[in-house]
Amino acid sequence: MTNCCYIERLTTINLKMKHLRLLLLLLVSASMSYGQNLDSVFQTLKFRNIGPFRGGRSVTASGVVGDPLTYYMGTTGGGVWKTEDAGAYWKNISDGFFEMGSVGAVSVSESDPNVVYVGMGEHAPRGVMTSYGDGMYKSTDAGKTWKKIGLEKTQHIARVVIHPKNPDIVYVAAQGALHGPTQDRGIYKTTDGGVTWTKVLYVNDLTGCSELSMDMSNPQVLYATMWHHQRMPWQVVSGGPGSGVYKSNDGGVTWEKIHKGLPKEMGKMAISVSRANPDKVFLLMESDSDKDLGGLFVSDDAGKNWNKVSGDHRLIQRAWYYIEVFTDPQDENTVYVLSAPALRSIDGGKTWETLSTSHGDHHDLWINPNNSKNMVLADDGGAAITFNRAESWTTLDNMPTAQFYRINVDNEFPYNIYAGQQDNSSVKIASMSLGSYSIGERDWTRSAGGESAFLAFDPDDPRYVMGGSYLGTIEILDMKSKAGTGVMAAPIQYLSMAARDMKYLYDWNAPIIWSKHEPGTFYHGAQYLLRTRDKGVTWEEVSPDLTRNIDEKQGKGGGPYTVEAVGAENYGALSYVIESPHEKGVIWTGSNDGFVHVTRDNGGSWTNVTPKGLAECLINAIEVSPHDKATAYIATTRYKFNDYTPAIYKTTDYGKTWTNISKGIPYGSFTRVVREDEAKKGLLYAGTEKGLYISWNDGASWQPFQLNLPITPIMDLKVKEGDLVVATSGRSFWILDDLGVLGQYSGLTNSLKLYKPDDAVIGNWGSPLNRTSAEFDGTNLLEGVNPANGVIIYYELPKLADTVAVTLEIRDAQGNMVRTLSSEKDPKFQSYPGGPSPEPTISKSKGINRFVWDMRYATMVGAPSAYVEGGYRGHKASPGTYSLTLKYPGKEAKSECKILPNPLYETTPATYAEYHTFMTGMESSLNEMHKKVNTVLDVRSQIDGVLKDLPVGESFVALKKDGEALVAKMKAWDEDMVQRKSKAYDDVENFPNKFTANFLFLINATESDIPRVNQPNRDQLKVLMAEWAQLKSRADELINTDAPAFNKRLWEAGIGAVRVTKD
Repeated sequence: MTNCCYIERLTTINLKMKHLRLLLLLLVSASMSYGQNLDSVFQTLKFRNIGPFRGGRSVTASGVVGDPLTYYMGTTGGGVWKTEDAGAYWKNISDGFFEMGSVGAVSVSESDPNVVYVGMGEHAPRGVMTSYGDGMYKSTDAGKTWKKIGLEKTQHIARVVIHPKNPDIVYVAAQGALHGPTQDRGIYKTTDGGVTWTKVLYVNDLTGCSELSMDMSNPQVLYATMWHHQRMPWQVVSGGPGSGVYKSNDGGVTWEKIHKGLPKEMGKMAISVSRANPDKVFLLMESDSDKDLGGLFVSDDAGKNWNKVSGDHRLIQRAWYYIEVFTDPQDENTVYVLSAPALRSIDGGKTWETLSTSHGDHHDLWINPNNSKNMVLADDGGAAITFNRAESWTTLDNMPTAQFYRINVDNEFPYNIYAGQQDNSSVKIASMSLGSYSIGERDWTRSAGGESAFLAFDPDDPRYVMGGSYLGTIEILDMKSKAGTGVMAAPIQYLSMAARDMKYLYDWNAPIIWSKHEPGTFYHGAQYLLRTRDKGVTWEEVSPDLTRNIDEKQGKGGGPYTVEAVGAENYGALSYVIESPHEKGVIWTGSNDGFVHVTRDNGGSWTNVTPKGLAECLINAIEVSPHDKATAYIATTRYKFNDYTPAIYKTTDYGKTWTNISKGIPYGSFTRVVREDEAKKGLLYAGTEKGLYISWNDGASWQPFQLNLPITPIMDLKVKEGDLVVATSGRSFWILDDLGVLGQYSGLTNSLKLYKPDDAVIGNWGSPLNRTSAEFDGTNLLEGVNPANGVIIYYELPKLADTVAVTLEIRDAQGNMVRTLSSEKDPKFQSYPGGPSPEPTISKSKGINRFVWDMRYATMVGAPSAYVEGGYRGHKASPGTYSLTLKYPGKEAKSECKILPNPLYETTPATYAEYHTFMTGMESSLNEMHKKVNTVLDVRSQIDGVLKDLPVGESFVALKKDGEALVAKMKAWDEDMVQRKSKAYDDVENFPNKFTANFLFLINATESDIPRVNQPNRDQLKVLMAEWAQLKSRADELINTDAPAFNKRLWEAGIGAVRVTKD
């Protein structure tokens, strides 16, 4: 090898190494940028809670002994809430502390009300919409702060019992995992406030504690009911060899069974010892329903012997979901049983009355031990309080804790969101409230179907909505008349029927879709795909069975003692159906037992495209890429097999091959939904049991993306017009409005970057999001949050010195300046009653900043000390394209934004142009007027000062006299221009308006939500401008002639000069 060749090769190797190092550096840099805590990077982005404020499920609530105004509520997905005004307002107190949202038990210490214990994981375990928990939390300051104190693996906790005198002694009734065997269940005890725990009662790996009751007169005595149970995807098991009733006389050290007089067949049970008579104990038992063995039992000898006092089926119906008994602390013969109705007996359980409550399906009752008229009741609508022994209850319509399933949206403005609310009706709610500050009850209504509904409609004309409920119940609802028509494909009563015997087998959330490619056509998923082309008059099967169809898993949905058959255990049914947005005839289906199919010929033939080796699972969502017709994503979950592994798959070839793309989503965050951004290919959003995740690289990796969204299970996501709509299981709907900035994000640059804003629409609504606040949590107290009204501008900055000012210039398409904003306050601005607000400042923090331009021109000039009832805001800009320039010394970034016309306004471009010209002219004139007022006042004040200090002497008499005359002339002009006697709001009724107040009134009267210039406004402007011509002439004479002339005389007298400043 020659020396020349050697050197050449060495140079080539060095060059390649240099490029490799550069590539590695870029990869590491990009990884670091994307790998940063996104909640910190995007802290200026805010999800907003839109409601509805209609309560969702709660299975636990507690009052506070000695404080009849304070109560706690644990929700089944939304965390812990507290009211300190007896239910007028409820506030979440667990956000920021809890790692999960499902609460099974809340208990407040009677001896120290600052001590509150919370057991996680709802204890009325449904087959759907049930979330597991992560152990125990404790507060020692009445819920202000919380600490996790263990028992993380128990998953579902039914009751927490606190010693009446010592809040460090606590017992926990752990039901344990719902969907599989585990040893982390039974009864646990702590004597040191949760620092350490001891399992004091354990039966087997399928038996947990469903209820625990303490003799409050002797806390060593405890009664417990143990429940053998499991929910499989196809059946709920309630009862078995592990079920039993136990008693401890030594604080849980030892336990004995107390079964004398009880049936051997034991299902779910609940127990309550009377506080009024500790020898009397009530036991509610599920047993063999065919033999009618279950019912209410009572012991009058502290559990030694039991007698059945009632077999009323209302007490034990649907036992796995209810079975709750509570004794009145002041009357041993008064007992309450909670079921679908709330029931009360005043004769020891022999006869029963149904209570009128705020909702149905009841799960917990706290009765004030000092006043049994005062109670708090937890049910499927939230928590309600009574002070008159259940004669009346507080409202449930003030808590945004609804649980929603599947989202659909229409194309109206503003768009509406449709979904079924668990334990309530379906809902149609506006994404924002026009003409209002917040989204209230006026902005939502019920829609078709019921709690488990998929909702389908023509998004351009959503008058007719097809909505379902369980077991194939389906209707077409006319949203205009609010009347519906039942359109079941086979009107058969399936209740209590074995799944294999059903003609059509429907999932609890049986899918319904409207065809984009065949208007008027709807699809409905059973085990087959059904189609109607005449709004349900006729239906046809357009597929074979698209499920695994496992016969042994299609029996009755419950056992061994109580049948469950409302559809949640129907196994081998379609769970998701989606039509390709790109191609007619391409339809994908997923089943609740783990099959995926696709047809590309409108149902003529079907291909099983299930990912190779995919185990039985729930195909919970399918997403066809909006960017590529062959690409699809599926979100799968095996949580009903007690497997919380996240599992999202992607195909780019119509399902021939699949790739698991779940890297970065941790175990426990099982996946329910995946969506792709409409604008940015490969930008994905995943909804999981424990929150939201985002992928910037088409699923190659994921990062948490929670922002201010509370920790709550996410049931569905929808990308709509640059928004991400979120359906939660316990916190209603949330929306993130600013997806555009996410699509442009490529990691923090530590330099100046101006993002292109999403298009803004002219309209009239208010929102707390019009301002940027890191502390804003995205919620209002009683109503939903509107989106910001304006152009939302995001920009990145490096760390800047305090002395560096950042400026934002906004210009119209012709280059005319619309507004200039700065990071620094205007040092010349004067605040005074009845005057203009200061111009807003833009932030200049390191990282991503946010500013909302309200689409208005600059604030008009005021006249300090002159109170005017009116608004000084500039008018709103017209639809069009506007340029943005963000700069500081040495750096500049440019972008543009669009303001779109409101589709509900009938305003033409010519009308907008005329309005803009008219308003601009008036605002310019008012600015000129007030500048002259301020100039004349300034000169007058200076002359007043000179006259006060004028030397005494004959030579100054004439000068003083002429100066006083000039001051009087200026004052007279000022009094014609502004009213300075007004100092407060109602003063304007006492002191007459002067010229500029009248002129500002015309500006305000002309400015309208719907821009238009009316002839009376034109006429009045002519009158005022004619008057202004005379006033202006007088002002010009004062400023340009009189003041300079007097100034000259002052100089000649050796006094000095008066400075005339012309703005």
